[in-house]
Amino acid sequence: MGTLADRRDTRRVIVGPDHAISFTLKGYSYHDVRITNLSMGGCFALISARDARLFMRGAALENLILLNPELPKEPMIATVSYVLGGRPGQEALDPVGVGIQFLCMEERARESLATWIEASAAAEQA
Repeated sequence: MGTLADRRDTRRVIVGPDHAISFTLKGYSYHDVRITNLSMGGCFALISARDARLFMRGAALENLILLNPELPKEPMIATVSYVLGGRPGQEALDPVGVGIQFLCMEERARESLATWIEASAAAEQA
């Protein structure tokens, strides 16, 4: 059984507090949701424990937008891949971590994100 890191299929860039997302989940709008890393395949977000019940694996996140000025602004569709710290029967963490997988992204946004990730990864290695 592999670890979560073994399952990642794309390079992730650790991002600072100026990186966030907005989206709609089950009719609820979320704005300025902090993310801690970003890749072509998705991101890792931090949500309030009180909202964790809505973030079940497979839940669709609609109109997801990357809120950093250097990143593409086209909305995309994503899904919840996993939740860390928000499972029933476990002591809840606050914030709860949510792995998000990007499902549908316009080609122009994909190219822009790829360019940004390559540049950021190169800067991390320098």
